[in-house]
Amino acid sequence: MRALLLLLSLAVWLIGAPAAAQSAPPCQDRHDLPYVPDVGLCPEMILEDFEAAGDLAALSSLVFTAEGALYFTSPARRAVYRLPPDGEGFFGAPELVGALPEAPFGIAYAADEDVFYVAAEQSLFRLRRDGSAQPIYRDPSARWYGELHLGADGRLYAARNAADGAALLSLERDGSDPRLETTGLRRLFGFAWADDGLILADEAESALYSLREGALRRLAELPSHSAPRGILHYDSASMAQWRGGVFVALSGSWNATRISGYAVYWLNPAQPSAQQQVIPSYFGWDAENLALRRLSFHPLQLMSLATDANGWLYTALAEGYIYRFRPR
Repeated sequence: MRALLLLLSLAVWLIGAPAAAQSAPPCQDRHDLPYVPDVGLCPEMILEDFEAAGDLAALSSLVFTAEGALYFTSPARRAVYRLPPDGEGFFGAPELVGALPEAPFGIAYAADEDVFYVAAEQSLFRLRRDGSAQPIYRDPSARWYGELHLGADGRLYAARNAADGAALLSLERDGSDPRLETTGLRRLFGFAWADDGLILADEAESALYSLREGALRRLAELPSHSAPRGILHYDSASMAQWRGGVFVALSGSWNATRISGYAVYWLNPAQPSAQQQVIPSYFGWDAENLALRRLSFHPLQLMSLATDANGWLYTALAEGYIYRFRPR
């Protein structure tokens, strides 16, 4: 009887277990990745040595589609690539989706159209899965565009950088009705919607700004010269301790006298001064100590962030790497 009860209890436990936990592959720890055991994360390599010649980044932005494929832009190769899911919790080799006449930086997936929108140097494109690209908007005065996202209103939003500074541009999906939602920033790559408005990262200022009802205000100071790029509003129960806040990718102080950044920070927009360095996490050490001991992203430059359907965090690095961090 006790054996029968034990079997019944085990069956009930298995049936009630979350599907994502059952399907999660064993953690493939990489000890050459940023140190994260202090916060209970598993660091994994998703893509490495995606090399590209020249000064432009090998990787820029990430986006997932419903089937679990991970797409990314490669400015150096002037192309968009796809990582197909392998059915075992990881991905196959990169597949070329389409080439573009300009270096692409931002990418968004429109599920209702089953197409991608891509922000490049001076143009925005609509990219189909068959690789055909259609230009929808061009601005010769722009130097380059950063991240691109679809708003709840159905419009495209893109980080625009020009000689006179940075701005957030919005427009219809056919390229019509362009509007500058805000100006006054120095260099803008990443932005995200939080619960009550937009949050934008000024890379040159190492600061976050909030945009609510057309009003731009300084929200948070980040470490000096840390160069914040990608921002992600986290709304998954997978890592519940960070739900409702934003992750910020600090690219790093490549041209400063002191090492700063090379980390992923988290903050609650309602209490922006209470920041937490999530990755790496090692006894509160500063960026220089972490870099010297090879426990951070240093010397690789963080670009953008993304989450999959499980709520696992993916980080794109300019030098051609994608790391994943998930609960153990």
